[in-house]
Amino acid sequence: MEEITDDRAISFLKDAAVAHIGVISDGEPYVTPMSFVLEGNRILFRTKPGKRYEGMAENPTVSIEASTFDEESGDWVSVIVKGTASLVIDDETIARTVQLLLQKYESSLGSPLTRGGIQPMATFPHVMEVTIEEITGMRSGGYMAARTRPGRL
Repeated sequence: MEEITDDRAISFLKDAAVAHIGVISDGEPYVTPMSFVLEGNRILFRTKPGKRYEGMAENPTVSIEASTFDEESGDWVSVIVKGTASLVIDDETIARTVQLLLQKYESSLGSPLTRGGIQPMATFPHVMEVTIEEITGMRSGGYMAARTRPGRL
């Protein structure tokens, strides 16, 4: 395994389609997938009321992970962020977050005008931000290094 630079980790996060966020809810770990955008030193996303939202309100320290795995080559990349989550109440940031999410996921959202089209983010009333406090990234070995599978299998 090889560490990747903070700049490469940030670049990877910008392009990642899905991440997983870990929170503590009712004293227990709880992990869910999420769509997100990266803006500066923060990750922005929308969420519904529920365990994830309540967990962040209860304990705002969170961990976010994004990864890829190529089945043919066995190559993988994983980036982990530790940060503090907070509810966004600024209308300008909320509007910008929605706009950035729609731009990032435009090709996969479909048209809400077509039958069965997706109504993007209609039921996600909360915008959250996670300020990146720590970021680490690893990738499978390269060059002369032995490649490793995720989880060191």
